[in-house]
Amino acid sequence: MLSDREIISRYQIKSTDKVLDIGGSMKQRREIKVDTLVDIIRPEKAPYSASRLSAKNFVRLDVTREQLPFKDREFDFCLCSHTLEDLTYPFLVIEEMSRVAKRGLIITPSMGADMVFSHIDITDWLTGARRLPGGAHHKWFFIKEDKKLRVIPKNYPILYTRDFQVIRWRGEEETVFYWERKIDYKEIKDINIHKLIDVYDKYIRSNRLQILKGTALIYFDNPLFILKAYLKKTLKIGAGYLHRETLK
Repeated sequence: MLSDREIISRYQIKSTDKVLDIGGSMKQRREIKVDTLVDIIRPEKAPYSASRLSAKNFVRLDVTREQLPFKDREFDFCLCSHTLEDLTYPFLVIEEMSRVAKRGLIITPSMGADMVFSHIDITDWLTGARRLPGGAHHKWFFIKEDKKLRVIPKNYPILYTRDFQVIRWRGEEETVFYWERKIDYKEIKDINIHKLIDVYDKYIRSNRLQILKGTALIYFDNPLFILKAYLKKTLKIGAGYLHRETLK
């Protein structure tokens, strides 16, 4: 994870720069001088890390529904760290960051890191006696492709299938995307489940040296249905194969 000092040094943030932080109440910046913090909750009321507001200004806003109340290019730099993956609709604030800031930095979990199944921990209310793929509250994957940010829906039914049960990730823990003037992004809009599976499969294959797959789940069912399913797979019959044929 990039520290404040690394961000300041790498992206040459000056002390005179007017900095905007989107969604930073849970973990406020201590060494980066933030002018305005935008979030749905004030830092003083943030769970686990409640602390006094360190930014100069605070704006309470639902960034999935409301535009940022700032002028075009009002800010020199915009930070958005570990926020977009949580949002039901991240695209409004992506467009708004492009509008109100000259440049900025988006940080999210990497797709590989956010696919790894958790271990059973009954003391963790987010997982309990379950194994979950990555952050259970995350709704999107983010991949950096050249100078474009690719936004992919995080589909849990796909991740629970055998081919995508990732138990270890050796790659980068974060996707770090720097932008200037405009955030160039591409949203995967197609809701065809087979095409989305192909996107996931391509990622797994292209990162096969960083990914270790295993058995994170064990399914129990009537033996008759299990036998029937394997027979259909062997003969390549059934709704799934029929649908794939119609896509060709």
